[in-house]
Amino acid sequence: MKNNDVVILIPSYEPDEYMVNTVKELANNNLPVLVVNDGSSKEYDPIFNQIKDIAKYIGYDTNRGKGGALKEGFKNIPTLFPDAKYVITADGDGQHATKDILKVYELLKEKDELVLGIRQFDRTVPFRSRFGNEWTKFNRTLLTKNYLQDDQCGLRGFPVRYIPELLKIKGERYDYEINQLTSFQLRDYRIETTPIDVIYLDNNSRSHFKNLLDTFLLHLKIIYHALPALFCLGALITSLILLYAFNYSYYHLMVFPTYIASTVLYVGLLDIFERSKKPGRRLLKELLFSIIKMTFVFLMMYLFIDAFRMSFYIAIPLLVIVACFYNVLLPRVIE
Repeated sequence: MKNNDVVILIPSYEPDEYMVNTVKELANNNLPVLVVNDGSSKEYDPIFNQIKDIAKYIGYDTNRGKGGALKEGFKNIPTLFPDAKYVITADGDGQHATKDILKVYELLKEKDELVLGIRQFDRTVPFRSRFGNEWTKFNRTLLTKNYLQDDQCGLRGFPVRYIPELLKIKGERYDYEINQLTSFQLRDYRIETTPIDVIYLDNNSRSHFKNLLDTFLLHLKIIYHALPALFCLGALITSLILLYAFNYSYYHLMVFPTYIASTVLYVGLLDIFERSKKPGRRLLKELLFSIIKMTFVFLMMYLFIDAFRMSFYIAIPLLVIVACFYNVLLPRVIE
């Protein structure tokens, strides 16, 4: 008997037999499947015809990208699968094993929150995939102050109540998935994780990821949501420079009130960009980070400027760089 409370959503563009095998294996495990044909050319119709009797199938003529295909699937799930409580997104190129999809399903039923598959990277993973994941992970952690070991895995589980919000998230290509996590983390949604196998068949040669374009798009939302933080950082640095320029004797100590003020301003601005489900928790978390960071910055200012006799205008950029690494490392320490 099929598990009617879940649907496996597979976006597919110009697939091969791996997609057919994935759908068949899922069907054999009584998991309902929805395949979205993301504008593949007609020559791929025979591939899609092989799964039409064992899975729901929808498609359209023009390629939209992975994000567009996922959103098309989300939009149709309430109609095609009215009893579904959960949706799991998975790739159809053999990268996600059925046993791992089942792991996500079990955790999804237990926690009823977003579930993210976490790949365990090693040297067998193609370099471009490892580097891209690390670079995006660094920047997203810097922004959200939430660490995730892997933020580009496409194996994810969602309660269907999140579908209206998933449809509002920007992005039509691979950027859509990083935008999901960025939005959910900034809004303080709970994210559960589970380790899964790393599978890269044929050195990931079938990937439709366009290195330059998709890498740029992956970071676009991160940059957009970094604007409040950059504005507050600018205000903080400007305040310190003015105090120093006017020979204020205690500009070191002014790190504390200026940090607190910039944190409150940042939380207010961020609420315009991504309204939090838990605004009190967001404010407390940001204040906690700021208290630790401003104490550290105060000590570094004393060390750089007073002990090492470093120029104030050299010390400030160095402190900004150190503070950036702090934002990335602290969430991992307290994870």
